Amino acid sequence: MSIVATHTWAQEPPARRAAPTPYSTGADVPSTVRESAPPVTAYPAELLGLLGPPAERGPLTLRPSIAISEEYDDNVLLDNRRRRWDVISRVSPALTLTVNRPAYYLSAGYTLSGEVYANETHLNDAFKDQTFVASGLYRGTRGLTLTIADSFALNRSTNLVASQGFATGQQETWSNTFTPGMAWQMTPQTSLNVRGTFVVQRFLAADTTTSTPGLDSNTYGLLTTVDHTLTRRLTGTIGYGFTYLDFLGEQENSATHTPIVGATYLLTPTLTASVSGGPAITLLENETFVTPAVTARIVQVLQIGSVSLEYSRGVGAAGGFGSTTDTQRISAGVVLPTWERGLVIAFTPTYSTATSIGDRQASRVDVNAVTIPLTVSYQFARFAAVFGQYTFFRQRTGSSSSSQLDVDQNRLRFGVQFGYPINFE
Repeated sequence: MSIVATHTWAQEPPARRAAPTPYSTGADVPSTVRESAPPVTAYPAELLGLLGPPAERGPLTLRPSIAISEEYDDNVLLDNRRRRWDVISRVSPALTLTVNRPAYYLSAGYTLSGEVYANETHLNDAFKDQTFVASGLYRGTRGLTLTIADSFALNRSTNLVASQGFATGQQETWSNTFTPGMAWQMTPQTSLNVRGTFVVQRFLAADTTTSTPGLDSNTYGLLTTVDHTLTRRLTGTIGYGFTYLDFLGEQENSATHTPIVGATYLLTPTLTASVSGGPAITLLENETFVTPAVTARIVQVLQIGSVSLEYSRGVGAAGGFGSTTDTQRISAGVVLPTWERGLVIAFTPTYSTATSIGDRQASRVDVNAVTIPLTVSYQFARFAAVFGQYTFFRQRTGSSSSSQLDVDQNRLRFGVQFGYPINFE
């Protein structure tokens, strides 16, 4: 009788599946989740950890925290004609919630900051910087998936709050974007997608530091598409989009109808390219304007995150400049939430332009802006993390613009955050 040890082959046990984040790119998450989720730029450094898979186990995790940071801003008033620098000290309590169940998922976070300015002491306040972001998914029966997303921001830096990232100076501003969605797999080859958008922008009473008071607006949008799988790699899309811009009596409202045709092609198992578009037919002041509406995107999924490049053109409100404008946007995104445990890196440069679609509009808009933000957060211990953020912002207004405001700004911020995760089984 003898005992001999031999080599044995066995299947490795499956790894515990990470909770889908708002930017998951796996096959189990429909594209409507990625398209309706708040953009990466909506997440401040205190909430950047929500972009990665939760480090704690359990179906529900609540994490209260507090952050202390210092920021240098070389153009705090967002106006090159009155350029002033400042150092801002912040104390930022925050609260995040992650719910991970087989049928549904929810990620939400809220933070506010108390700010102390070294030079512009009249700007000191405890509640003028607030952010809320949330993204959720529910997998129903018979191929039905429901999604919901919301992002709220209150800030004095108008370029951080207003749509398209345009600045109208230093002014207390808040905005909220609510995006519900639905995806229904009608047949193995055909799916129906519906997504709504409601955007509120409010520019509160201007003070003596504001040179160009912003204009309030509401944006109502609806996008319906039908996707049909033509081949293993190619999917065709047809749809209809509607956008209504309400300027609350300050300017003429407008309605835009956009028929859509597009395609998505799987270049490799991890590289996807898509393009869609059609004519944007806008009704404004008893006139009809036709402009192109295009969305083109290419996404490369990596083991540690994703890299994307996107171009979009359509009709929208140019932030605080208001007016119905032909807007164009080129953006890139490098989001690395799983490179190292606890490390999240987000790099999302953007170039945006907006021009009025009508020559007879009361308020003319001709503006372009470049925003280059880089944010890094590293949780080096279960209860502690450090973060850093650098943002370059440049804005130029054309000679035909009714409001003239050029901005060059650099912001550099470092901080430490302490939080305690509370897990519920």
